Amino acid sequence: MSLDSRVEGTIYDVAVIGAGPAGTQAAISAAHQMRHVLVLDAGEVSQRKGRAYWSKSVEIQDAPVFTGVTGPQLIKALRDWIAAHPVREVTVAGQKRLTGIEYRGGMVLELVRKGDLIELVTSVEKLRAERPLVIQRFLARAVVVASGFEDKWPDIEVDESAERLFEKYRMVFRYAGNARGWHVCIRCDGHLHVDQHLAIVGVGDYVYGAALGAQDFTDKITILTNGRPHGMSPPVSRQIQERGIEIIETKIKRHIGRGTDLLGLELEDGRELFFDGFLVDEGLEPNTQFLRGWDVQTDEEGLLVVDEDGQVLDSKGDPVPGLFAAGDIVSGTRNLIATAFALGQNAGLSASDSLRKWRWPKE
Repeated sequence: MSLDSRVEGTIYDVAVIGAGPAGTQAAISAAHQMRHVLVLDAGEVSQRKGRAYWSKSVEIQDAPVFTGVTGPQLIKALRDWIAAHPVREVTVAGQKRLTGIEYRGGMVLELVRKGDLIELVTSVEKLRAERPLVIQRFLARAVVVASGFEDKWPDIEVDESAERLFEKYRMVFRYAGNARGWHVCIRCDGHLHVDQHLAIVGVGDYVYGAALGAQDFTDKITILTNGRPHGMSPPVSRQIQERGIEIIETKIKRHIGRGTDLLGLELEDGRELFFDGFLVDEGLEPNTQFLRGWDVQTDEEGLLVVDEDGQVLDSKGDPVPGLFAAGDIVSGTRNLIATAFALGQNAGLSASDSLRKWRWPKE
């Protein structure tokens, strides 16, 4: 592991981990408060593109500012928005300071408390075989975690020898983000399959949440467990039967598709099943590996618990100094782009406010 020296003398006011809707909005909001902001985008050095990116051919309809765009177009718009706020020197109350946003590609590996500051240990170049990590260390007074999560994908046609995420699931990603392909959000894409037959892949009461959402669009639903017991509790199982939802527990062997359109699935017993839409809900993996060793409160899925200001709480329910969170990584929020913008603004402003020298007087 090679070590690049820390950016000489730079202490950022706010560092934002993630450059999706929440992270971008947090950075913009903090910059508007005259803060010097660092944005670290893991998508530049890894396959972590964020959930919005995978809407490759489906226009995003729940982002009021960026209507009628696909995921890649949205990401470009967010980058352009950041670029419109370059770092510059200003004078406030007779003192010179830097304000604006510095954007860098980088995957944060670790956060380290350094007195009143937080150090971000970051891999800043794309990982290549037999090549050591290139590490840079950044210092910030406050950090906004907007790193989101990775959706778990079904193990269909998995190349077990592949190490990179994209290679491992290349067949799944071929169909992901298309109107006729894999969807991960019934709220976002259910309208594409009104009164059509929808397949949902997953197990347990967790996947039934997707079926509950699907009823707004269709009553033609089949649940496939991909070779596992369905694992649903008796009350949920009874309701599944009452609604006439079929559960198929045979393992899925391969996709049946044409181009980027997913048409059906071949099961290991030789059956070929065809559907109009495909939803996968296998759970998620929060991108919070860099918080190992920190006392932070999470929910059952590992998402961060925050207060009304977006400040991360510890196991006792107290705010963690200097640490904020926004977007999909926050527990109990809607995983929608409009929500991410709102949470990003809240966290960005709160992180900025936390740096003020004087505040409301204490009684």
